[in-house]
Amino acid sequence: MKENIYIHLLKHRSFMAFWGSTTLLRLASNILQFALAIYVLDLTGSAFSYSTVLSVIILPRILCSSFAGYLADYKDSIQLLRRGTLSLTALMACFFAIHSFALSLNLPLIYALVISLELCETFLGPAEGKALIFIVNQEEIAPASKLSSLDDGIVEILSPVIGALFYSSRGITGVLAITLFAEVAAFLLSLFIRQNRDTAASVDKQDFSALSLSGTYNAYREAILCLKNYPYIIGIIMFAPLFNFFVSPLFSVTAAHYFRITMQADVDMYAMFNTVLGISGLISPFLAMFFISDKDECKALKRGTAAGAVVLLCLSCFLYFAKNLLSPLIPLLTVTAAMALTTAIVTVMNIAASITVKKRIPEKILGRVISVIQLSAAISIPLGQLCFGLFADKLPVAASYLLSSMGLALTLIMIIRTYRSLRCMRKK
Repeated sequence: MKENIYIHLLKHRSFMAFWGSTTLLRLASNILQFALAIYVLDLTGSAFSYSTVLSVIILPRILCSSFAGYLADYKDSIQLLRRGTLSLTALMACFFAIHSFALSLNLPLIYALVISLELCETFLGPAEGKALIFIVNQEEIAPASKLSSLDDGIVEILSPVIGALFYSSRGITGVLAITLFAEVAAFLLSLFIRQNRDTAASVDKQDFSALSLSGTYNAYREAILCLKNYPYIIGIIMFAPLFNFFVSPLFSVTAAHYFRITMQADVDMYAMFNTVLGISGLISPFLAMFFISDKDECKALKRGTAAGAVVLLCLSCFLYFAKNLLSPLIPLLTVTAAMALTTAIVTVMNIAASITVKKRIPEKILGRVISVIQLSAAISIPLGQLCFGLFADKLPVAASYLLSSMGLALTLIMIIRTYRSLRCMRKK
């Protein structure tokens, strides 16, 4: 009897080393992000200050994303993964030593830490995404991708719990220590990753000239020019940046400020909020299997966007009208429940949008279009964080949720028009 492919993958030493290493890297990153949110808010009391810390990640992403993609194409992805993990470990060791023995983390040091980490992660991302095809056989790529995606929910559940535990007991020093430990473990696991020679692809050395500033510019230029032949693609490209601008800051900025500054919630309460979101994120991919049709994913995307807008509108109204009528615990629990539901909805939307990208964009321009999507998505995140950080400092929290609801309503209009244009193109 043939062994189940998932059981086979769980016995695959290189795949498990890869999965374990990348999971530990995500866990370390999320623990640090969770703790920095609390640390900066406790240090400054300003959501805008924290949003500027998050926003500086745009610099390495814009400057290095395309170059990192070229490196992953023309260099050994597994070696890049090891070296990137080692670089992250060395970087974290330096900041741990600085904070412990020289100078406590302040805003300038935090800016330097975030930019340096993001630079390493920018180069790690493409290498990590491509390394899998050199670890498993061709027929195992799809199930391996599904299996490895489960770590997202696991990380979202564990990171706030671990972050809260160490931050409460040891402060930011304890968080830096556990982050460093996780990255050391990730590097050690990466040493056990071996390349499957059957799937290793040869590289055309003549194309290595693309690793240049002009090559990077031309890649983006060609991607933009090709859009004139496929006008509906512009709408598809806008899915990710609109979601990131109007929804992502609710989790990273608005909720953090509301819990820690507005409601003066303790670290354990904020950790509970993040843990609930992690559970929702773990369950959501399984729900997506039922809500997304293989033949018509646009219905799931439109319904999800509409549902998200309604949920956030209801939450905004609740927080505005009931803020003086209830005990402090009830609004916190209501925000947690509403944001968990939003997490599930957005996960379904993201999966549906991903299917649209893979199914509706011609293969000959898919790579270039994806590079534009990634760039626009990277730009929209910090812009949204700055905007929502300013809102959190100056206006009631209900205004932020209302803005997100209105943004999703506008996104829904754009989605409807995009699919209508797509249907017209297909009829021609």
